[in-house]
Amino acid sequence: MNIAGLVVALLPVFFVLALGYAAGKRHTFDAIQAAGFSKLALGFALPAALFVSMTDIRRDLLLQQGRLVLALLLAHVGLFLVALLVLQRIESLKGAGAIICALMLSSSATPVFGIAVLQPLMGDTSAGTVGLVALAINLVMPMAIIFLEVNGAKTIEAAPGATPQPSPVIGGLKAGLKSTLLWAPVLGILVVLIGFHIPVAVASSFEMIGSATSGVAVFTVGLTLAAHTFHLSKTVLLGTLGRITIQTVVLFVLFQLLHVSGPFAREALVCTSFPMATAVVLFAAKYKALEAETASILLLSTIALLVTVPLTVAIGR
Repeated sequence: MNIAGLVVALLPVFFVLALGYAAGKRHTFDAIQAAGFSKLALGFALPAALFVSMTDIRRDLLLQQGRLVLALLLAHVGLFLVALLVLQRIESLKGAGAIICALMLSSSATPVFGIAVLQPLMGDTSAGTVGLVALAINLVMPMAIIFLEVNGAKTIEAAPGATPQPSPVIGGLKAGLKSTLLWAPVLGILVVLIGFHIPVAVASSFEMIGSATSGVAVFTVGLTLAAHTFHLSKTVLLGTLGRITIQTVVLFVLFQLLHVSGPFAREALVCTSFPMATAVVLFAAKYKALEAETASILLLSTIALLVTVPLTVAIGR
């Protein structure tokens, strides 16, 4: 990969990011409108793009990705559980703080940046990789919701005169199972496995709405960054470093142990070095844990794309 190729891939991303940030600082869009952009990108456009991209993968090639999927599950779900177990032992992070940190380490903004960054660098297979990584991420999110809700329920129950709360486990599972980001790649995989060919007119329809993904998603991240004040601290620096390195190292080691290679593996490795998932900032605000820190980590880890992308591309070769 040459410098020109990297600039071509990242310059549009940072341009749209800056545009969103400027719009946020000028209050061009309010919080409700920003939430609408996020829902459009992650609830409609990206699922459509993931579905149609998964159906473009050859069946024989997809069937060869079993070890890759296993590695992705271990690097996401496994890392989340191990990180949570370790972080709960740190007194200052017990409870919601530990859950937020574990989620930060085990989930990336691949659904937002994946297609925008990878396609210019890696080519057409990158959309399929984004689908597989998004699938793993969307298995972690419901687990995090369950843990956060359970922790919140314990806090409420401990309060005097508290009323009984609905089951947080059921609530978390419902939230996860309703996610189109979970079902879109799954349905795409099933279509390929049963050998069904999507009609061109149908695929074109999905591609039209899917084409909005990159621009709207990255613009929305700019709006999110503009809504929070940046604070530099030891927690922010360590959190950023952990976000862009730990999952990448874990996945790289798993690839070596499981003998996983090929374009999908190289692209997945780049995905794990992406910035923190924007959902972490939303969860931190909702559950009142590390709100300022997560917003600052999102900004720093986004700027770090300039370093992490070329490094992980080089490592994956």
